Amino acid sequence: MAKKQRIKNEDPSINFRLSPDLKKWITSEAISENKTVSNYLRDHLTSFMDGSLYAENVSWYQDKEFINSTSFLQLVAFVFSKRNNSTCVSTDDQMDWHIKTIKQLDRELPKELVIEFDKVLVDLMRVKKEKKSYSTITIRFKFCKDSYSTVFNYDLLENYLLNVLKPYHVVILNSEK
Repeated sequence: MAKKQRIKNEDPSINFRLSPDLKKWITSEAISENKTVSNYLRDHLTSFMDGSLYAENVSWYQDKEFINSTSFLQLVAFVFSKRNNSTCVSTDDQMDWHIKTIKQLDRELPKELVIEFDKVLVDLMRVKKEKKSYSTITIRFKFCKDSYSTVFNYDLLENYLLNVLKPYHVVILNSEK
């Protein structure tokens, strides 16, 4: 990393107003980092402008690219939609996409959720086979029904999506504290 250039009195400056609460917060943060307010703000502004301020957070989300993908979103929508209507209306291509997506889940999801999606995987493969064998019968998914021995744990998925997997803006804001 290049050595920082010393700021001289003749260097340009910018003046602006802030709320008393913001000034207090900035002063407190500067003190906690053993910096002057000017150095603290200059360092943060430089990091913001060069993109390094949120590099760690952006990296975290790049590592979670699959969870943020359309294919994962479609799989989750499919699984939740089956709670209300277990009838198979999916095409073979759609079921193949869901199967392919489920096979990639172990990269980013906790093991207990991967196990839940394995129930969907087994049922998708069963339905695909039955659709080929019984083209005139209405085929239903079983992973979503109470009568099935391996019913999908919707609460586990819902908790993960709503409470464990933090939205991007929450990760960014928490990293600043």
